[in-house]
Amino acid sequence: MPISRKDGWKIALAYPGTEEVLWFNKPAVFLHGQFLTKVHDKEEAMTFRVSSMEMRDMMLEAEPKLFYITDHYRNFPFVLARLSALTPKILKEMVAGRAAQLAESKDKVRPRKKPLRKVGTKKKIAPKKVKKVKR
Repeated sequence: MPISRKDGWKIALAYPGTEEVLWFNKPAVFLHGQFLTKVHDKEEAMTFRVSSMEMRDMMLEAEPKLFYITDHYRNFPFVLARLSALTPKILKEMVAGRAAQLAESKDKVRPRKKPLRKVGTKKKIAPKKVKKVKR
C-alpha cells in the first residue's frame, strides 16, 4: 500500500537520532548533522541522498517504477522515490540503510560553523542600529 506525505515524515523521523531541520528553507530530516531525506515539496516523492552517482544510476536502472530524478538532480547524487510505489516497509529499509551509511561516515564530517535551524524555531533578528544624522 502506498504511503502519504504525512506517513513519509513519520517513518523518517521515527528512526533514532533523526531531527527535522530547515535545509534550503524547507523541512528535511537529518541524522548526525547530515541530510537523510525529505518529502519533496513539488513532486509526490521522497528525496534521498545516495553514496555516489554510480549508486544512483544503479538504483534508477534496477527499480525504475520506484526511483527517478528530475533535471534538478541530474548532476547530484540524489534520487527521488515515488510515494505511490513506497510502502512503509520499503521506506523503513531505505531510511535504515542510508542511516547506516551516515553512521559510517559520521567521523569524516566537518563540524558546521553555523548550526542548522530546527523547524519551528524563529530566527533571532538583531535590532537595527539607528544612525543619528547631523543636520
